[in-house]
Order: sequence, then C-alpha cells, then structure tokens
Amino acid sequence: MATCTKCGKSGFGLLEVKNGKCPTCRKAEEQAELSKTDEQRAREKVAKDTALQQAKRLTITTETTLNQDVERLGVVASEVVLGMNLFKDALANIRDIFGGRSGVVQKTLKDARELAFSEIRLQAAELGADAVIAVDIDYHSMSTGSSVNMMIVSVSGTAVKREQA
Repeated sequence: MATCTKCGKSGFGLLEVKNGKCPTCRKAEEQAELSKTDEQRAREKVAKDTALQQAKRLTITTETTLNQDVERLGVVASEVVLGMNLFKDALANIRDIFGGRSGVVQKTLKDARELAFSEIRLQAAELGADAVIAVDIDYHSMSTGSSVNMMIVSVSGTAVKREQA
C-alpha cells in the first residue's frame, strides 16, 4: 500500500500514487495550476530563474564544516537513474572480458553525477543556502533479471547558510 506525501492518507495501490501524491492531491494541484494568472506564472518563472543562477554559485563539499558558523537549512538529495542501453551494455561486457576501463560507462556515471549535483544545488538555492556540505555520493547498479541494467547515482548533503558576523 502506498501513502500520499501531501495529505498523508494511505491505502492506495502502488499505481495510484504518482510523484508521491494521491489522485485527489494531484487533481487539486492541477486545478491550482490552471487557476494561476499569467502574472503569477511570470513571478514563479523569475523566482525559478533566480534560484538557477544562485545554484550555479553554490559550493558543494564533502567537508562537514566551512570553518565558520553556519545555519543548517536541511538535507538536500537527488537520485538519478540511468538505463544502460543495449549498445552501452554490450560494450561494457566486452570491456569486462578483456579488462580495462569502460569509457562509455564512465561517461554515463559522470553525466548522472553532474545531474545529481545540479539538482541538489537547485534545491539548496531554493532554500536560500550558500553551500551544501557533508555531501555523500553513492553508486549502485540494478538489474531487472532480463539483462536490463540501470545505474543509480544518489547524492545527498546538508544545505547551509553562512551566518553573518
């Protein structure tokens, strides 16, 4: 059974809850979106663009401190799941047989990591953070048994704002 992250109701089938929301909450969000004025949409776009610009300047570090007092704003996290298509999978298997580095797989993992970093930067900027500290990066592979391989890159950290002296 699935639970809606918005209203907290449970008892839904796994296919009923999408993006963490039950059908009722999704419908309410759709109606709210449709009722927005052009001016509201324009303000939201400006706010999103501003957050994107701030996100590009955010520091991301594995260190747990910035050697100054900070206000912790919360945990930010991103999971990126990328499929290894048949071509990439075949090249990786050949490389596995003969040994050496697989450039195709490495590029896929790098792209996934960079996308995850971008997502946590944006989340942190939306919280008003100056940096993300204590960043943890995890890599996993998942196979569905039918030789369909997926690569998962999970990144999390703590969004912080430097306290003014």
